Amino acid sequence: MPIVEVEDLSFTYRGSRRKALDNVELYVEKGEFVIITGPSGCGKTTFCRCLNGLIPHFYPGDFKGRVVVCGLDTREHEIWELSQRVG
Repeated sequence: MPIVEVEDLSFTYRGSRRKALDNVELYVEKGEFVIITGPSGCGKTTFCRCLNGLIPHFYPGDFKGRVVVCGLDTREHEIWELSQRVG
């Protein structure tokens, strides 16, 4: 079972017409190392906010897809729960 599962993730910040993330897929197995790189404005910070639960719990917008970290679905668990497992 992957430690991180991201399936069909799309996100648009409230008030924006442009998707910050569009159909992102990522699976990370325990022990793997992953680097998220790209130019300014490409969605790196938004993606990290989805992994740690700040999106959808703190930053409002249109969230679609599924993000599971250490077996916890970020839509179903509070930020404080996720922060104990996401670093």
